[in-house]
Amino acid sequence: MKDHFGVLAVALLIATVGAQDASSSYLLSGHSTPMSSSLAHQFFNLASQHAQLANQTGTQVSRISREGPYDDDQCDRDINRIRDAIDNLEEWALEFPDTWGRMPMGLFWGHTISMGQYEECVAASTTYGDEIRGQYCLARLNITTFYDSVKKRGQEFGRISYKQTDPEFFELGICIPSTCSPQKSDKLLKYVVSHFYGQDVTQSTFEMVTETRCKYDAPIELRGIDIFAIIFFSTIVFFMVASSVYDYIQTRNKAPKQPLLVAFSVLTNAPKIFTVKKVNNPNVIHCLNGLRCFSMMWVVFGHGYMTIYDLPHINRNAFYTWLETPYSMLVQNGSLCVDTFFFMSGLLMCWGAFRELERTKGKLNIPMMYFHRYIRLTPVVAVVVLYIMSLYKYSGAGPMWFKLGTQDKRCEDTWWATLIYIQNYAFPYSICISQSWYLAVDTQLYFLSPLFLIPLWKWGKKALVPIVIFLIICLGGTFATFMLNDFTLFRVQDDHVDLRQRLTYYPTHTRIPTWLIGVIFGYFLFTRNRGRQIPMTKPLVLTGWFVACGTMLACMWGPYWRILPSTPDSPLIEGAFFEPLSRTSWALSIGWIVWACYNGHGGLVNDFLSWSFFTGFSRLTYCMYVIHRIVQLVNAARLQTDTHFSNYDAILRWWHDFGITLTASIFATLAFEAPILGIEKAIFGKPAPKKPTPGELAKSAPVADAPAPAPAPAPTSATDPAPVETKAEITPASNSEENPSKA
Repeated sequence: MKDHFGVLAVALLIATVGAQDASSSYLLSGHSTPMSSSLAHQFFNLASQHAQLANQTGTQVSRISREGPYDDDQCDRDINRIRDAIDNLEEWALEFPDTWGRMPMGLFWGHTISMGQYEECVAASTTYGDEIRGQYCLARLNITTFYDSVKKRGQEFGRISYKQTDPEFFELGICIPSTCSPQKSDKLLKYVVSHFYGQDVTQSTFEMVTETRCKYDAPIELRGIDIFAIIFFSTIVFFMVASSVYDYIQTRNKAPKQPLLVAFSVLTNAPKIFTVKKVNNPNVIHCLNGLRCFSMMWVVFGHGYMTIYDLPHINRNAFYTWLETPYSMLVQNGSLCVDTFFFMSGLLMCWGAFRELERTKGKLNIPMMYFHRYIRLTPVVAVVVLYIMSLYKYSGAGPMWFKLGTQDKRCEDTWWATLIYIQNYAFPYSICISQSWYLAVDTQLYFLSPLFLIPLWKWGKKALVPIVIFLIICLGGTFATFMLNDFTLFRVQDDHVDLRQRLTYYPTHTRIPTWLIGVIFGYFLFTRNRGRQIPMTKPLVLTGWFVACGTMLACMWGPYWRILPSTPDSPLIEGAFFEPLSRTSWALSIGWIVWACYNGHGGLVNDFLSWSFFTGFSRLTYCMYVIHRIVQLVNAARLQTDTHFSNYDAILRWWHDFGITLTASIFATLAFEAPILGIEKAIFGKPAPKKPTPGELAKSAPVADAPAPAPAPAPTSATDPAPVETKAEITPASNSEENPSKA
C-alpha cells in the first residue's frame, strides 16, 4: 500500500485531491484554476485543523525569531482568517492559493519545478482588519519513491545516461502568511502532504521549507557596505559629470587642461575608445584585435550555456542529447579560447618587455612593472567585488534567485583573495568572481615573467633550451594529474568535475605551457621579424594554413566521436594526452595565424581580423570579461517563468546577455578603467616609447636578404593625454586595449 502512496507523491504535484464528486467546481484538469479541490486550498483547511489540534494537545510548534514578523500564534490566526475568507470567495484571500505552483508539465523530460506566481504572493494582503501579507517559499517535495516505482523503458541516452539520474525532488512554489516561520511552514506542509499521500512521502529529517528559500515583502534595511557602495558609485558619476563639464568649458575657451581634472571626462575618454586610426607601425599587430574580440564572444557564449543548464526548462533532459551533437563541441571544448588569451598574453609580455629593455638599454624596473600591472588591472575587479557584496542582492528576486542569486555568499570569505589574485589556489571551489581565476593565473604569470624575459634578453636563443624543458615538464604534470586521478576525456563524463577544475583547469602550472609558447613566439617575432615581412612561396603558405586550420579543427571536433553512444569509452591515457597537447597545439595554430597576418600571408583572414571595428571593440573586452558573468547570473536568477532549451533559445539569450554586458562595459571603461589610466599617466608621466629607426630595426632583425623596412611613422606627441590608445599598439602596459590577456 505504501508503494501506492509513493506513486501518489507525484499526484501532489498535480495538485488535486481525490474523492471529489463530479459536480464540484472542477475546470479543465482541476489544477489550473483556484478551485476548492486544489492542494493550495486544502492546505489552508488542513493547516487550520492542525493548529486547532496542536493547541488542544499542547504540541504547538516552537517559536523562532529572525528579521521579520514571525509569530507562530499569529500565523495560526492568519491561516484561519484566510480559510474563512476563501470560503467566502474574497479576492484578497483567493490570491494566496492562486499563487501556488500547479501540476508540472514535462515531468519525465526533467521539468521538476512549478514556481507559481512570486510577485502576486509577496504583494498579497488583506483589504480590511489586521494586515496579513504573503510570504513566498520554494518548497522541495521528495519524489524518489515515485520514480523508483516507474518502470523505465530502457537506456535512452547512451554514453552520458548516468548523468541523467532520476530526480529526487520537485520544487513547488507556495504562498503562506508572512507571520509563519519556515519551521512552522515546514511542519504544516508535511502534515498536509502526509494527510493525502502517506508518511513515506515526508521524512521527518527532510526539510521541505527552509529559511533561505522564503521571501516576503519587507522594508529594505541598508547595511553599511550598501551605503558605502551607493555613495561610491554616486561620487564616480559626479566626477564624470564634473570632469566632462570642465573639459567642455576648457575646450570651448581654448584653454589648457589639467590632466587630473579631465581624467574622468567622457568627452576625453570616449573618443579614445571609439575613434580608430589605422597606422602602419612595426609595433602593431592588427590581427590581435580580431582574435581578442572573437575569443571574448566565445567566452560569453560558453558561459551562457553553463547558465542555461540551470534554468527551469520544460525539456531539461534535452540537454543530455544535445551533448551528443557536433554543435555542443563549441561549448565542451570552448575552453580553448582561454588558450588564445594565454598565448597572446605571453606574446605581448615578451614584445612589450623587450621594447622597454630596448628603450632603457637593458634595464627593467620590475617593482614599477608590478605596480603598473596591479593598479591598471584591479579597479574594475574591485568595483565588481563591491557590487556583488553590496547592491547585488537588490538586483533581483524570485524563485530562481534562491537558486542562482547566491554569488554574494561566495564573496563573503573569498573577496580578499580575488583582490590579490591568488583565488585559483586559495579558494578554487568558491571563487568570488567565478571567471576571475583567469586573471589570477595571468597576473601570477606576469609576476613570474622576469624569470623568462631577462634570460631571453641577455642570452637569446641559449635561454630557450631550459624554457622548453620547463614547458615539457609542465605538460607532463598535467598528463600525470589526469592519470593519477582517473580524469576522463570529456568534462561532462567526469565524476569529479570540481576536483578536475581545481587540479588541471585553474592552476597556473597547468596553464604556463601555452603562455610560454606565446613568449617564445614573441621573442622570435620581435628579434627576427619586427619591421619587415618574411616572404614565403604560395605552396608553403597554403601548407601552413592547411596544417593550422586542420589542427584547430582536430582540437575542437577530433574527440567528438568518443561521446557518441555507439563508440567505446576512451582509455584514460587518451584524455591525459589530449588535454595538455590540445592546448599547446591550439596555441601553435594561433601563432601561425598571427605570424601569417603580420607577414602579409593572411589575405582575407588578416583583412577581417584587422578590421578597424575590432580595434574599438577590443578596448572594451577587459571590462566585458570581468562583468559578463554577473550579468548572466542576474538575468537568469530574475526569471519567474519556465523556459525552453534549444540552440536557438540559447543564441537569443546570448545576444541578450552580450548586449547588456557591452553596455555595462562601456560605462565601466569610461568610469573606472580609462580614468585610472589617465590618473596614472598624469602622476607618473611615463614618456612614450621611442619609435625604432630603420637602422635599429635592421640591427634587431639580422636576416639575410631581408627587404628594407618601411620608415616608421612620426612619434606620438608625449603631451597627448591618452589613457586609452587610439591604436592597437603593443606595450608593456597591461590595460585592456594593449594587453588582450586581460580579456
